[in-house]
Amino acid sequence: MTTIAITILLSGILIFILSLPLINRKVPMNGGYGIRIPAAFESEQRWYDINAYGGRRLAAWSWLIMTAGAVGFFVSPEHKDAYVLASVAVTLLAVTIPVFQLYRWSRKK
Repeated sequence: MTTIAITILLSGILIFILSLPLINRKVPMNGGYGIRIPAAFESEQRWYDINAYGGRRLAAWSWLIMTAGAVGFFVSPEHKDAYVLASVAVTLLAVTIPVFQLYRWSRKK
């Protein structure tokens, strides 16, 4: 159980840490790291704007993943299966929702 909780917690921390350079506009347009949607490649300004917004969304939602990981340390062994399903669902939602928010935001700008 602890391994699952640690994995979920570290996933949230990793997403948060990886979002910080995006938020701070430190990642130039490149072929591998950043928010990679077509609108981001329209101009350098759009790249930084979209990456900063996407980084803020991912950072905000990563706290939900970290919380799900931390909860795992307090779940009793008989509830392990329910915890695993719930934490995977939370993680998927906490990654999917910011993606939809980003697409919607990028279309307005």
